[in-house]
Amino acid sequence: MDLSSEATRPDVADTAPLTRREIADLLLEVPDWSLEDGRLSARFACKGFSEALHFLGEIAAFAAREKHLPDIGIRENRIVDVAWYTYAIGGLSRNDFIMAARLSERLRSRQGGTL
Repeated sequence: MDLSSEATRPDVADTAPLTRREIADLLLEVPDWSLEDGRLSARFACKGFSEALHFLGEIAAFAAREKHLPDIGIRENRIVDVAWYTYAIGGLSRNDFIMAARLSERLRSRQGGTL
């Protein structure tokens, strides 16, 4: 099953973080993402600050709908950083990889619409 089509688990607080092996296997399924400081991270370049701010808002709305929130920021006035991490378990969960896959898929299929 494709990660982007999997449902996120609503409550992962009682689960253990993914192991290094599980993370390595799942990283193969989200090639646009990398592991940085224990977080699943990606950077997206925009044309300028206004576009970056709009993009950040779209990511925030998408994540809120899915009820799994990333760390998001803008740097250099046009680079949007997104990092998934499940604070409730102190590590990465499968939900982080599902959300990364969904975001990547939405960006690939985006035709000027919203995420």
